[in-house]
Amino acid sequence: MRRVLFLIGLGFPFLATSASTRTWYVAADGSGDAPSIAAAVDSSVSGDVILVGPGTHLVSSTVGDGVTMKSGTSLISEAGPEVTFLKPGSAPFQPGLVSTRDNCVVSGFSIVAFGISGATAPIMIGANNVEASNNIVHTASGAPAIAVSGSFVSIHHNICDGDGVGIYLAYAEGADIYRNIVLNGITDSGLCLGIRSIHCNLINGSSSTCPNYYDNFSADPMFCGATNYHLQGDSPCAPGNHPDGIDCGLIGPLPVGCGPVTVETRTWGSIKAMYRD
Repeated sequence: MRRVLFLIGLGFPFLATSASTRTWYVAADGSGDAPSIAAAVDSSVSGDVILVGPGTHLVSSTVGDGVTMKSGTSLISEAGPEVTFLKPGSAPFQPGLVSTRDNCVVSGFSIVAFGISGATAPIMIGANNVEASNNIVHTASGAPAIAVSGSFVSIHHNICDGDGVGIYLAYAEGADIYRNIVLNGITDSGLCLGIRSIHCNLINGSSSTCPNYYDNFSADPMFCGATNYHLQGDSPCAPGNHPDGIDCGLIGPLPVGCGPVTVETRTWGSIKAMYRD
């Protein structure tokens, strides 16, 4: 059966496959080409795509463990972050829920971290040429949502939510970080190592003073609800609504899904007239 990826058309510069590569489909009920994400990762080779179906997936069946992707592989949801959830294994601890190697893609998930002291970033990018996009990442216990210590990474159209730092940059030579909703700030190692471009993001909280930050702003993202991350029609993250008039397009992973409440002004006389015989 032909499957349609949620993120087709948004562009994956690192997702180049050949006829010899394979797609491993993982379903929440354990059916598919592999019974779990961890099993699919174990079976994958460079160029393979791990396509994850809707539902809640424990990333690993091992207590307190995450997964480390193999170089050149892609972990992509079939239906997007609204319906595809990644959680740690059976213990409330996660030493990096999804860790990447070179030339990996992680895209289209709601990644939910347990709140426990010592937990580390749900997405750990300790490699080069990695793309993390269209994810909703909930972090806890002061850990960053996304931690970067690699070169030429692309981080875009994510929401970084929770009580930890949004994005932590230990080293990020050539990083391109754009169109993210970062609710807890972007923290740099303080050394400004490497040239990076950080632009068109909503950043609430602290922001690095390193160069090449531009067209970012701080504001209420105006989601449709407490757990509904679609945007209101007048959200500053909706296309055309940047507070400074910058053409950034959509900021975040989800489009406009509701509108502001409108109030129609009427005189008391016109209201009474509606009820006359």
